Amino acid sequence: MKNIAVLGCFRSGTNYSKSLLESNFDCQVKNNLFGWKHGFIPIISKDSVLEKNESFEAAYFVTKNPFSFLVSLHRYYMNYGFNILAEKDFYKFVTSRIIIFDSSNKESVQLRFSSPIELWNSMNWNYKSAKGVVHVRYEALLNNPEVECISLAKKLGVSRLDRQFIAPQMKVKRMNDKSIYTDINSMETSEPFSSKLYSQHSYMDLFGRNLKAFINKNVDHELLSSLNYSELYADLRKVRSFRNVFSFNIK
Repeated sequence: MKNIAVLGCFRSGTNYSKSLLESNFDCQVKNNLFGWKHGFIPIISKDSVLEKNESFEAAYFVTKNPFSFLVSLHRYYMNYGFNILAEKDFYKFVTSRIIIFDSSNKESVQLRFSSPIELWNSMNWNYKSAKGVVHVRYEALLNNPEVECISLAKKLGVSRLDRQFIAPQMKVKRMNDKSIYTDINSMETSEPFSSKLYSQHSYMDLFGRNLKAFINKNVDHELLSSLNYSELYADLRKVRSFRNVFSFNIK
């Protein structure tokens, strides 16, 4: 059984991907083999006393498109309040400074970004630049989990288990490396999950003209292209906001 390292920004789908891979392939997906799965992959110089972690055999990172990422991150912050210091109003949240840290570690250092978009840029650029770290999009996993997982597993070098492919039907837990998960049911919560928020892009109701302009000015378009988001991003920018017409609960 292979140890696989996972990385990704908060609310990017790391736990969802873990539940898919461990339930269908011969592997264990570990969160913190680089130090912290939501942090940067460190630069280790040749004369550093730190050593490269060789306790895993492959690694991947998960992304969401910038718009759904912002909504998911804000919802997480409003509902739980862990690991983040930021504005609570959604418009201010998107356009203002954000600080992230590991709230489970009293001595955790903090990472500061000028906005959540800069967080998306910086973290994903770091992951993308790492040699051998495989990329997978959350949207692709959600739309066609079996096909995307087979492709991901092939790149990671893990073999499929001899069983019918299964995927979580409820929201998955916020998982850690200390807990033991025996099957996919142990990875799920009792909360229902609807993929329509993503497949129908209803989260775009929150983005008016000014927010879209801010995001477009600050997002790294080269990174969008390298992560294969350019087409989806362009389509989402055209979606009309109905925020003033319909009530949209972001909590």
